[in-house]
Amino acid sequence: MNRLIEIGFEKVGHWQVDAGKISCVLSRMASKRNILYAFICDGEVKYIGKTKSELSTRLTGYRSPGRTQTTNLRNNASIRAALEGDGAVDIFALPDDGLLHYGRFHLNLAAGLEDDLIRVIDPEWNGGHMEVEEVTEDAQTSPPIPPASTDPAMFSLVLHPTYFSSGFFNVRVPHEHLFGGDGERIEFHIPGRPQPLHGMINRTANLNGTPRIMGGTELRDWFQDACREGETLSVRVLSRNSIEFGPGE
Repeated sequence: MNRLIEIGFEKVGHWQVDAGKISCVLSRMASKRNILYAFICDGEVKYIGKTKSELSTRLTGYRSPGRTQTTNLRNNASIRAALEGDGAVDIFALPDDGLLHYGRFHLNLAAGLEDDLIRVIDPEWNGGHMEVEEVTEDAQTSPPIPPASTDPAMFSLVLHPTYFSSGFFNVRVPHEHLFGGDGERIEFHIPGRPQPLHGMINRTANLNGTPRIMGGTELRDWFQDACREGETLSVRVLSRNSIEFGPGE
């Protein structure tokens, strides 16, 4: 917590629970936009996030999460469990004052700091620095479903912004049975590369247990070097722990 206070985070409110439902009380910065925020439980940083919306609007998502909003649902449960266990969950925030520039261009403080804060502090409710949502925090709809392939062991993968920038992707229900269990290793075979890249299967990130395929920096770098954001790739499942990328159909 002290590391956040040192760079300007301030306490702006707290969470409370009543009859099993959580709500937040904000004493300041409720209408601030482009803001970094943190949930701190008994002095320990549990979650760090950012939002382009007003802070009060973003926090409403945790109070009343949508059915498909994985991060909102998970944090709702974590906050409620902490409060019901007699813990205190405070809300800290760091607004962008608009003073940072590179030449004529404004530097977004929240966007610039979030990744490194999560990497260094590794808050528990972020799930590690690899934890990224499939859709942006402020989005209220899921990404479009790619067209199905006639090959039951092949599916299309659209490189949505979070996939492209973070080196992971989610597997949808029709193909989840083709993959191994939670924590198992997985190989990525890429055309033109003699050796596969390696990653991990995560079946806890998505509430329905479908796999989140975590490729880390190696897969992220390949996405960014060889592909374009929004491009569609084909994924052929070679085995429960091995897949092959190809051009989209």
